[in-house]
Amino acid sequence: MKVSKSWLSDYLDLSAYSDEELFNEINAHINEIESYSKMVEATNLTVGKVLDCIPHPDSDHLHVCQVEVKPGVVMQIVCGAPNVDKDELVIVANVGAVLPGNFKIKASKIRGVESNGMLCSLQELGVEEKYVPAAYKDGIYNFAPGTVNVGDDPLKALGLDDTVIDLELTSNRSDLLSIEGVAFDLGAVLSQKVNVKKGTFKEEATKNPISVTVDTDKCYKYNLRYLADVTVKESPMWMKSRLVASGIRPINNVVDITNYVLMEMGQPLHSFDADKLGNKVVVRQAKKGEKLVTLDEQERALEETDVVISNGDTPLCVGGVMGGLSTEVDANTKNIALEAAYFEPLSIRKTSSRLNLKSESSIRFERKIDYDRVERALDYATELLVKYADAKVYSGVARAVKVEMPSKQVTITAEKINSVLGTTLSDEYVNEVFNRLAYDFTKNGLEYTITLPSRRMDLEESVQDIIEDVARIYGYDNIPTTIAKTRDKGYLTYSQKRTRLVRQILAYMGLNEAVNYSLISENDLGLYLPKNEVKEPVKVLMPLTEDRAVMRESLLNGLIENIAYNKARKIENLALFEIGNVHTADSETLHLGIVINGLVASHLWNGQKNPASFFILKGMFEALCEKLNFGVSYVPYKDIDSFHPGRTAAIMHAGKRIGVIGELHPRFAKQHDVSGTIALEIDLTDLITDKQELKYQSINKFPTISRDLAIVVKKDVPSESIYNLIKQTGKSSITNIELFDVYTGENVEADEKSLAYNITFEDTTKTMEAEDVEKIIKKIVTRVERELGGKLRG
Repeated sequence: MKVSKSWLSDYLDLSAYSDEELFNEINAHINEIESYSKMVEATNLTVGKVLDCIPHPDSDHLHVCQVEVKPGVVMQIVCGAPNVDKDELVIVANVGAVLPGNFKIKASKIRGVESNGMLCSLQELGVEEKYVPAAYKDGIYNFAPGTVNVGDDPLKALGLDDTVIDLELTSNRSDLLSIEGVAFDLGAVLSQKVNVKKGTFKEEATKNPISVTVDTDKCYKYNLRYLADVTVKESPMWMKSRLVASGIRPINNVVDITNYVLMEMGQPLHSFDADKLGNKVVVRQAKKGEKLVTLDEQERALEETDVVISNGDTPLCVGGVMGGLSTEVDANTKNIALEAAYFEPLSIRKTSSRLNLKSESSIRFERKIDYDRVERALDYATELLVKYADAKVYSGVARAVKVEMPSKQVTITAEKINSVLGTTLSDEYVNEVFNRLAYDFTKNGLEYTITLPSRRMDLEESVQDIIEDVARIYGYDNIPTTIAKTRDKGYLTYSQKRTRLVRQILAYMGLNEAVNYSLISENDLGLYLPKNEVKEPVKVLMPLTEDRAVMRESLLNGLIENIAYNKARKIENLALFEIGNVHTADSETLHLGIVINGLVASHLWNGQKNPASFFILKGMFEALCEKLNFGVSYVPYKDIDSFHPGRTAAIMHAGKRIGVIGELHPRFAKQHDVSGTIALEIDLTDLITDKQELKYQSINKFPTISRDLAIVVKKDVPSESIYNLIKQTGKSSITNIELFDVYTGENVEADEKSLAYNITFEDTTKTMEAEDVEKIIKKIVTRVERELGGKLRG
């Protein structure tokens, strides 16, 4: 919510407060401020009058102007704007002025002609082009004759001498989505009373010809005024400036007034061309199959859950979301019907989300508006239309009320407030705070009964909300800090310690931790899972976007997106991991995901490069498991379509599959711009809960013996089988087995491969003899021949 300081000054006396002081008060007592800044960051500007304007002698587009910058002070300025002319009132940046971007104006010569200043366009003052009137988009700004005098401050004349405060609102504080709402809170902080604005105008004798019927409980109440003989024209400059400060583009006086009241009072309004509307309005649910072309010229298919404003038969407007093109106010409009209504918040949210139509109006309806402010906002807008659009107001408001909203009450004492906050606020001070907050309350002894103001839609019938208000006004920094009175000492569980250790080990390996959204698109749900393991997902009832519609069932959805995002920005060498929960309709488990891409390591000085591969990631994972004394094995795996069928393995522990490791399928990787990516994901449950004690033993004082053993087997025999056979045969005599060569080619059959292992033998009780080693090797070869159909390579 962008808040104009000058607009707030309509409600409060802020003359004694600097921008920084105001920033601190709002930030400490009302809401976090995202930013605050001047509308225009420019100095040493003045209104000047062009006394003479002649073509530049050495240019076909420049002009040499004599400009009166102060009464009696004339400066020569060279200008290239096509619309500069004699007798124009212009914005002058004098020598020494500083424009946005730290652009300093200096006296200079332009093609041999002296120039002492600059004639400015609105864009050069930092005004966004979308807010610049069409007549001035390609040139300098000219004031209308008689509106300013030479020497005046142009920013003040334009309403641009303002500070804009950008509030970062939470969803519950919808009362701060209006200048009036912010003024009430700021008035409480500054101990100033806020006088609200009420519209005053004269009604014509002619009666409002339109009748209103509400046939849905999704519209609590609906009001409609009839205004005749409206003149559609440009809005006054002060109004346009305030709209620009609020981030809204001025259009014409009728549209601008509805937007102006929206921003000032938080009440959405809509104006119909009354001649296109007819004399009957029916608010109802849409019918199946109905369609409507909205103001953005898009045809919308309506559903029975949508609220529409109709003429009894045809839908003319999507209630609370967007008007229809058929009743749009245009330059030829003479009579308007002005709507002010209260729609059920949830209904508006569903419709705006489904139609993907978010607007300033729908946001306010979704978050609740002030039920009691609807009619006052309508009257205020009517007064502005009379004043600035020459409207004549027909007597009476066409009104229908479907749902009444009773007031809410809360009973509380100063003692209760102090017991929650840990403060010693006096009853007198609490009474003062309630008055500053403009609460309507009665007091019986020490007990306050507060009627909650309708403008504070966030307040519920709970003492907690009242206590929070008192804490805000008192100041959170003034609440004493105390240590909780408890003898319990916090500690990490075994699982938490193991999870932290996993995170530390991976970080020490050089991997970067990623934290991704738990919500993904439903279309991406089973990308990294076997088809038979995709379970019923947890769905978000009202997703903000389709990309965040269901809870993830795999961490790889986010990690693969991370790879694609970084590669698109020329960041090629990536090693990422994530530890997080994955969800199904009936479970929630903690997983570990790892992805690598590009070079894992490189040494330019000697040309060494280690690109990401299956075996590098497998080595990283095995190093992790070794540190945690967690045993795993691998078997070939082909059940996930997004993985390479020949370079993927299931990760096994205690006879069950706990994860998968492999290279992404080349076709899939190319489609997602992640070619060369190796990925791993495991369920961490066993790894962080297994309590396998580490066993220590003394260093063997006897020498070891190392032997190389090359075994030829069929290509479909996994190395894991040979490794396990060697380990089982040698038992405690073998302390290390390393595969150091895989060979296919000459002297090996086409359907065979040769695997060479380095085996380390030792005995903790004696020096091992060569004969002992040969006996074990002979047993190994015998078992390989019998159980695996292999042989010793000659």
